[in-house]
Amino acid sequence: MASDNKGHFSTTSIRELFSFDSTTDEIKEIPMFDIWRLIKRPHTTVDPYTLVAKYRLARGHVKRTRIAERRKVVSRRKKRESEVKTESDRAETALSFETALTDGDEHVSTEEYDFDVEDDAEHVSKLSHTQLLYLKGCKEMKVNPSSYTLKALNTDRVSMPHHSIGPLGTKALALALVGNSDVQTINLTDNDIGVKGAEYIAEIFQENNFVKELMLGENMLGAQGVQFIVDAIKKHDCIHKLDLSGNGLKEYDAEIIKPLIEDTTNLKHLLLAHNEFREHGGEIIADALLWNDTMESLDLSWNHLRLNGAVAIAEALQENSSLKKINLAWNGFYMDGCKALSRALEDNSTLLELDLTCNRINKDCLEKLIYGLRRNTTLKVLRLGLNPITPAGANIILSLLKEKKDSGITELDLTGQLVEKSFVSMLNEIQSQRNIKVIYGSVRGQDAEKEDDEKALVDENPIIVLMEFGKLMGFRLMDLFSILDKDGSKSLDHDEIRHGLRLVNIPLSDDSIDVLINKLDVDGDGEIDFGELIAAQMEHRRKMSFFYAAKEDEESLEDTEIGRVRLKLQRLMAKKLADNPEFKRQSRMLLEQMGLDVAVEFEKQKRDFDEIQTHLQEKAKKEMIEEADGSN
Repeated sequence: MASDNKGHFSTTSIRELFSFDSTTDEIKEIPMFDIWRLIKRPHTTVDPYTLVAKYRLARGHVKRTRIAERRKVVSRRKKRESEVKTESDRAETALSFETALTDGDEHVSTEEYDFDVEDDAEHVSKLSHTQLLYLKGCKEMKVNPSSYTLKALNTDRVSMPHHSIGPLGTKALALALVGNSDVQTINLTDNDIGVKGAEYIAEIFQENNFVKELMLGENMLGAQGVQFIVDAIKKHDCIHKLDLSGNGLKEYDAEIIKPLIEDTTNLKHLLLAHNEFREHGGEIIADALLWNDTMESLDLSWNHLRLNGAVAIAEALQENSSLKKINLAWNGFYMDGCKALSRALEDNSTLLELDLTCNRINKDCLEKLIYGLRRNTTLKVLRLGLNPITPAGANIILSLLKEKKDSGITELDLTGQLVEKSFVSMLNEIQSQRNIKVIYGSVRGQDAEKEDDEKALVDENPIIVLMEFGKLMGFRLMDLFSILDKDGSKSLDHDEIRHGLRLVNIPLSDDSIDVLINKLDVDGDGEIDFGELIAAQMEHRRKMSFFYAAKEDEESLEDTEIGRVRLKLQRLMAKKLADNPEFKRQSRMLLEQMGLDVAVEFEKQKRDFDEIQTHLQEKAKKEMIEEADGSN
């Protein structure tokens, strides 16, 4: 068998060893040919996995191809160490293999293949070489191809989480991706690919260095499967983002991860959540972080990190100079961990986001952590939600942000933490001076009624709510749309809409704003376009006609949709915005952007708030009188 001086087989040699017979629609096997065990047939011995798979196929209602009773076995020689130096050499090798496998397939049609039921509606007619490889792989592996995957192979992203493709489906996909230069992201989260599937995925990188993101979370890889992936990535160092979350890694399995952190330079984002590294595993990963100066984000949430493991991670942050974001949520840092983190924050000037959600951090632990925060000016996001820091602890950290003018924190997350009214007042004062987002729980003694008012408003038509809010604030929704649409695309995504509504200080929580936006996005494409806004404006005008009709007939305005929304909105605004300095500051900015007279508009808003308060007081008195008359 002929080969060049680099150990690569020529096209002619491969065709001599592996050919496709178009008359019988079969791939003929010829001994002594190996594609690195990538498409090696399973042994004829029936294993438990095959028995279960056949049982499920026999009972399932999904239409599937008929499985042959006996599968052919092709013996293949193991590929020698890869010596490809250039992209052209690599492409030649992959193309040679690809051509050999698809010889005679010029007229292949998807009609020959039995697709998954959910994909039957739309098949791909014109097939690329990569797609042909995938279909042939599925046929050889006796698995049903997916038209969704087939189409994705011609894009830069193959994302198919929760498809349960198993090891054989992974083998078919890996076969197609060996010579593919388009796909840059592979997302196989929760697909039960197992150890064998991990081995097939690792083989892809023997010839394909174009993939940049690899998501293999929740796949039951275990230590052996993760070892295959780590070895491939460490050898070729082409992956920028890797997700190995939820793969059953234990305490001493961190030794497998250690070289991945130490010996790669292109890996920027690593996700290892939902494993069990515990104390010793934390120490191993911490030791690796001391040697890494390129990784930018690391997710170690839900890993039972505590005691020495937590302290080691914190001490590593003191020395590491590359990490910008670290997620340590749902571990057990407690007192010792907070002390070590405090020392790290004093010296670290690169970390921008620190997530300590649910880490058994009480008020005493928080005080230790604050010592380091006082000397840090670069941290921007701090998450302390679901920790028992108490209302007093919430006041302590907010007081720090008030006193420390050079603090870099722009977002503080205290999710679920009960706070006092003094906390809200202090927050309003801080927000009047600088932009900062603070998430917190209920306010003692007042939030129950406020949440009821919010829920009642969110349940209404989002078009009416936004149009009426704009009317009360003195601007048109179309004007706000134009201001936010800076790129002139005539559409806004959810984040831009959310930012705009916060800018005008709509009196709703973040969760309520999200509900409102999702309702507003009628077609569910993730964007609000100009056409949807025009339709919303037309609907509002139609609703206004009913409002004016009720007004002329001297009927109760609260019985109309416009009147009902207007009253709920006025009530909520009167409670939340009347004395809010942040509301006044942001309103001034918005009015100036629209070219409106700030003094005149503020005076108008003040009159509106006074009218709202008067209206609510009169209504309350009237209800009390009616209730008293009824009791008599």
